[in-house]
Amino acid sequence: MTSKSLLIPFILMAVLAGCASTDPYTGSTRNQVIDVQYGVIENIQQVKMDASYGKDSLIGGALGLLAASSGSSGTQVAGAAVGAGLGALVAKETAGTGQRYTIQLASGGDIAIVTEQKDLVVGDCVSVEQGKHANLRRVSSAMCSTDSSHPAYDAMHSSTKSEAAECHEIKQQLVNAKTGQETDIAYKKMRALCEH
Repeated sequence: MTSKSLLIPFILMAVLAGCASTDPYTGSTRNQVIDVQYGVIENIQQVKMDASYGKDSLIGGALGLLAASSGSSGTQVAGAAVGAGLGALVAKETAGTGQRYTIQLASGGDIAIVTEQKDLVVGDCVSVEQGKHANLRRVSSAMCSTDSSHPAYDAMHSSTKSEAAECHEIKQQLVNAKTGQETDIAYKKMRALCEH
């Protein structure tokens, strides 16, 4: 492995730290209020991981965790270890690029989220989940209707909120992972729970 490839996770970590939310990561996501909105993907843009990739966008997936853990004001040594582990995973998974999804919200307006997810397409109805971390997942097109009177809307919304809470909990496990193996396992769980 070249010294250049060894630096990628640390460069990525530094870039993401600059994009961290002003609300630092503070701990467990249990009992956290998670805002869930629905919308249709209008545009997808591949973005290179540089200082401007997350400008005016939410940061989701492991990218968001890396940004939050790198920018936290808590234990800096632990945050650096988490960042390095996540940085290595993210660098491997993304090859230095991410996707910027622009979503037209059913409630009006639009929002953008940058994530390493690559399985969503223009026209997909998605939930945009925001708590301490952001997440994006494909849902039934009924959720993106401006008329929420669909007979199954309430049940689907309740299910989505429950899945969003589980997703945030597994993200906490990923941040708390101490070894490369724990990080890898938690990352795979996060992909399974948060992106389906």
